[in-house]
Amino acid sequence: MEFFGDYAASASETTAGLLIFVSRTSKDQIHLLLVKNVEVKTRVSTYLKSEMTSANGLLPLDGVSLRSNLSSEWGALMTEHIMRVQDQLDRDPSDVVAYTAWRYATLTAWGEASAARELSLEMKIPVTTIHNRLRLAREKGILSSPGTGARFGR
Repeated sequence: MEFFGDYAASASETTAGLLIFVSRTSKDQIHLLLVKNVEVKTRVSTYLKSEMTSANGLLPLDGVSLRSNLSSEWGALMTEHIMRVQDQLDRDPSDVVAYTAWRYATLTAWGEASAARELSLEMKIPVTTIHNRLRLAREKGILSSPGTGARFGR
């Protein structure tokens, strides 16, 4: 994973080549700018830096629609990318409810259907703790209620 200013880029080896994700942070949001599958002939870190530089001016992609067209393996790589970007952002984790709600909202905005489970694995806490924090966040108005039958950030 490489970072340059507000940009982040990651490369993951797949059977079809390297899967590249480039994103940009803006305040508390993480915008997906580029996804491509390539074969890289140079050093991967050099390639990622060039991709971040060329991403300037790109409009954000719809993560939910994109994810619905990706395999589960590539979707997991997308989740891994966003979680590494979340780790890099200098968010204050002392308010665990707000911090968990922010991470959850970002994951669901990118179409992660199992955001609570992914967070529990990442944070090494039970998924019920994540659910309790999300319930508290909704009660405090930090996180909106998804509504009946809502999924995938919609």
